[in-house]
Amino acid sequence: MKKFGVAIFAVFVCFTHITVSANTKAKETQMVNEFNLPIQNEHRNIRLRFARPTKKSKNLPQLIIIATGLYSQMDKASQVKLAEDFQNAGFATLQFNFMAHGDKKNKSDGNIEDVTISSGIQDLKAVWDYAKNNLSQKVNTNDIAIAANSYGALVSLIALENNIISPESMVLTAPFSLDTAKRWIVPLRILTKLAPHKVSAILKMPPTSPKMLQDFFNNHTNAMTKKDLLGDTAVYFFIGAADKVSSCSDIKKWCKKFNSNQPANVPFVDNIQAHYKIYEDVPHFKIPDNVGQDIHKRSIEFIKKTHMIKTR
Repeated sequence: MKKFGVAIFAVFVCFTHITVSANTKAKETQMVNEFNLPIQNEHRNIRLRFARPTKKSKNLPQLIIIATGLYSQMDKASQVKLAEDFQNAGFATLQFNFMAHGDKKNKSDGNIEDVTISSGIQDLKAVWDYAKNNLSQKVNTNDIAIAANSYGALVSLIALENNIISPESMVLTAPFSLDTAKRWIVPLRILTKLAPHKVSAILKMPPTSPKMLQDFFNNHTNAMTKKDLLGDTAVYFFIGAADKVSSCSDIKKWCKKFNSNQPANVPFVDNIQAHYKIYEDVPHFKIPDNVGQDIHKRSIEFIKKTHMIKTR
C-alpha cells in the first residue's frame, strides 16, 4: 500500500512539474509576439515584433516603436540589445522590418529596389496605426515614443511633419541632414537620372536605387527645414562628429534655431524641445558599443523625463 501511495505521489509531482513548466513557457511565449502586418492598399506585409516589459507594473507601460536604418533589421544584435534595454527599463517595444528588410522568417515583403522614403513612411504609419488601434489593452497608447536610426530617423521626422504620427517623444540617431543636400538639389536631381550611384557617393550615402534617391529629393523640403516641425513632440538627436552622412553642424544649428522660435505654450523638456548629443569620431554605420550603450541610457532617461514632465 505504501508503494502504491509513493507511486501516486510521484505521478502527482511529475504532472505538477509538467503543468508548471508548460504554463511558464506559455507566459514566456506571450511576452513576445511576432506576426505579419498588411500594408493598406498594397499586396505586401511587414514583419512586427511586440514585446512586453521584463517586469510587470500596475500601470500600462509606455510603448517604444523602434525603426531601423537602411539595410538593417530588428534581428541585428544592436537592435535586439536596444529593445532589451527598453524592456528592462519598463517599456513595451514594437519592432518592425521595413519593406524588403530582414532575414529568414522575419523578412518583410517586397524588393529592395522599391524601398523609398515614401514606402518607409507607409510602413511606419501601418505600425503606428496598429499600435493605436490594437494595443490599448496592453500599453498606454496616448504616450507612444519612437526610437529610430538613420533611414528610420529621417522617415520618422517626415512622418511627424505631415501629422502621420504624433509621439510624445523621439530619440533619433544620425538622421540624414537634408539641409546639406538642399543646397545642390537641382544638379543632384539631374545627376540622379544619369548616375544614381555617383550621387550616393557625393552624399556619402550607401548605394541606393534611383527610386530611393528621386523620392529622397521629393522630400528635401521637410525634416530640418520647418521651425514648427516638432509640435508637441520632444526630440533628442544623437550625432557623430565624424559622421559623413548626418551633418552634426546642421543639426546643431537647427536645434538652436528651432528652440529659439518655439511658442511659450509648447511643453518643453528642461526648456529645450530639441536636444542633441555629439559623439567624437563616430561613423554612421559602425557605432562603438560604448557609444551605443550611452545612447540607450540617455534615450531611456530622456523618454522617462519627458513623460514625467508632460503628465504632471
